[in-house]
Amino acid sequence: MLLFESDNQYRTIVVVDIAKFTDPARTGFHQRAIHEGLYDILRTAFDEAAVHWKEARAEDRGDGAIILVRPEYPKLLLAERLPERLHAGLRRHNAKHAEEARFQLRVALHAGEIHENENGLVSPALNLACRLVDAPRAKSALRVTGAMLAIVASEGFFEDVVRHEPGAYPDAYREIDVSVKQTEVRAWLRVPGTTVPDEDEPEPLPVNGLFDVVEALLAVPFIADEAGRRELLDALRPGIRATVPYHSRARLHVIAMVRTCEGHDDGLAELVTAVRGLEGDTPAVRRLVDVARRRLSNGNH
Repeated sequence: MLLFESDNQYRTIVVVDIAKFTDPARTGFHQRAIHEGLYDILRTAFDEAAVHWKEARAEDRGDGAIILVRPEYPKLLLAERLPERLHAGLRRHNAKHAEEARFQLRVALHAGEIHENENGLVSPALNLACRLVDAPRAKSALRVTGAMLAIVASEGFFEDVVRHEPGAYPDAYREIDVSVKQTEVRAWLRVPGTTVPDEDEPEPLPVNGLFDVVEALLAVPFIADEAGRRELLDALRPGIRATVPYHSRARLHVIAMVRTCEGHDDGLAELVTAVRGLEGDTPAVRRLVDVARRRLSNGNH
């Protein structure tokens, strides 16, 4: 049965996505706790923002959700109140759960016409919102800062709603490029509780310890994926590649990789060269090069 009164309806669109939901460190038990926690947070946050959850339409995505809000609820409520209530809900959830059941959340805010037929929802506006929530800058901002929440507002939503309301913290947003699949657009990113990392001018990291190198490696996007780490290992000499212990968790695997490389002559330099070859000359790679160079200059292999 169709839920819309007519074929096309204007809606405010909220898309949420759980970062690294399928991380191998998370069991089915952890994923269920996260999924239940997400909906507890959403229900509370929408109600506290005076956008009644029961009157919104939610489509579950497993690792997130699409929420459509009727036009009688001003978009300003979502721009001003929702981010703060989501952030508070995430803090509560993460404070009382084990590490594997804690999570970070990306949220996209947009608005537009939604068409519904018997097979589901069809909408360019909805497609755009789903691309915005996957913005690489939003993913990297959570990874680099460790923050719990990233908000991506479409250009139209920011210009029409956020920019004109001081309570929505417009100065905390930074304009970003979003390139996902065939979508190339501008959007606006906010990370509540911290500032948006500047991709062009990364903040300097502490440099002397092994874990500084590990953090710099984890900031390179492809290394977060197991397939990416396999590609990196394949680019190393056999004597290193064959002796790196495997770990399903990215951080433990990268620690083992760095330790193994540092046990071989010029191993760390070889690792950094391989990363640069696979990722290219990006800000994250330049930061890695700088951290590794200073570590080597302090007498580490």
